[in-house]
Amino acid sequence: MPTEDFRRYGYEIVDWIANYFEHIGEYPVLSQVEPGWLKGSLPSSAPETGEDFAEVLKDVDRLILPAVTHWNHPNFHGLFSTSTSSVGVFGEMLTAAFDMKAMLWRTSPASTELEDVVLDWLRQMMALPEKFEGIIYDTASVSTMHAIAAARNRANLKVRELGMSGRDDLPLLTVYCSEHVHSSIDKSVITLGLGTRSLRKISVNERFEMIPEALADAIEDDIDNGFVPICVIPTIGTTSSSSVDPVDAIADICEKHGIWLHVDTAYAGSAAIVPELAHYF
Repeated sequence: MPTEDFRRYGYEIVDWIANYFEHIGEYPVLSQVEPGWLKGSLPSSAPETGEDFAEVLKDVDRLILPAVTHWNHPNFHGLFSTSTSSVGVFGEMLTAAFDMKAMLWRTSPASTELEDVVLDWLRQMMALPEKFEGIIYDTASVSTMHAIAAARNRANLKVRELGMSGRDDLPLLTVYCSEHVHSSIDKSVITLGLGTRSLRKISVNERFEMIPEALADAIEDDIDNGFVPICVIPTIGTTSSSSVDPVDAIADICEKHGIWLHVDTAYAGSAAIVPELAHYF
């Protein structure tokens, strides 16, 4: 695209987004189209030649906008809140322009060092110890799976080198969470080869919080049966009800048995920066 066209259409898109933000409350929260409407409105195969970008922008209004569920709508109260903002849009514009592959420091010094700085800021805002550090994931589901993988490796059963299949020296490795845990936990144990029989769903109280005594009993029963508990996953802010598991009591149980503790705060974790909510953490 010629530079002058890029500028012209770029300004148009920014104006479009600004107008969308300004009037988003006027749209119905949920898309009003029927399933298959968008697919049926598009060509069945890719065009052999491109078209003027002005026509592409018309398609945004004609085809895309009607098929949007407006997550930033003031009346959207489903699933969880989102965080789109004007400065966030600007950040994504710059990210798209640089198109950095942040795999190593050499391939992207800015991404590598900025990630460390921003996450350390977040650590301080959440009042976490100085030894805490982190990395940015694309989704909480991936971070949970990697946490369970790390817990599996920490069990010193040589899964990293020998794998899990074809072994008769490997006990059942067990993972614990509440009945209201996010579905990514189930998917993680399946993906990592642990199997759903390794997952223990611990009962909850009337506030949908994991019961520590039930967790302790389940862990001790598994140990008595020759199984190896590797990970416990309490949640701060379940997707279904935003319940908060008693992490302090659960942490004591994990410390007693030397079990990896992964706290899923994907939903409500951001609340940790608010002083009056810090007691949950």
